[in-house]
Amino acid sequence: MARTPQYAEIANDIRAEITEGRLPPGAKLLTERELMDRYDVSVTVARNAIAQLRGEGLVESRQGKGSFVRERRELVRYASRRYRRTGLAPNRAEAARGGWNDTVSDERRVVSATPDVAERLAIEPGDMVSEAVYRWRADNELIQISRQWEPLKLTAGTPIEKPSSGERGQPDVITRFDSIGMKVTHVQEYIRARMPRPDESRELSLSSGVPVLHIIRTHFAGDLPLETADIVIRADRMVIENINDVAPEDADA
Repeated sequence: MARTPQYAEIANDIRAEITEGRLPPGAKLLTERELMDRYDVSVTVARNAIAQLRGEGLVESRQGKGSFVRERRELVRYASRRYRRTGLAPNRAEAARGGWNDTVSDERRVVSATPDVAERLAIEPGDMVSEAVYRWRADNELIQISRQWEPLKLTAGTPIEKPSSGERGQPDVITRFDSIGMKVTHVQEYIRARMPRPDESRELSLSSGVPVLHIIRTHFAGDLPLETADIVIRADRMVIENINDVAPEDADA
């Protein structure tokens, strides 16, 4: 039977201290030198033990300060109840519900639709779309980057031609399109977990091994796409709650 690697044994010990509460959130871990002395191992073994825990999302390393137990506070994304006619962007409503202090910054411009965006919006590649990039912070930590597009063939010359600034989360996509007589009927989301691209990892300040949630979202009025978005969320800060009604036996498969 293969012997457990030394770094894994050290990681197991530290993990137990974290899960049992002996190392609470925010507590500083032993330094690499202290781990080397305690376990009589090389710096590589000590470093790999910390890397293992960092990859599990249990600890975070801060430049020049050491490694610390991660805070476990998480935002809840109410997947089955989030799109409502409240006038407030869903993520901002959820942050308020959870007692988070959140802010949004934005960049807005007009661009040509890429083939992917054009397909989602049922327009031609190169058609003009408004593009808005929103960076959502909760308790001063960047949690989500959202890049959204709306076809100008629908919004040009209307009061919503320019996307919302995101300030205070008002008005949301549903309210904006309702205001010009295009009633949002449903929202489609594809959600996948993946490892971040280098630029995403840098901007979200992700520790090594921490994945992101990538959501492709589209608002529809019947069969007509009104808006589409790429949303990237740090997965170690988000829990998705999904409540589903149980369909009757004779429901379509």
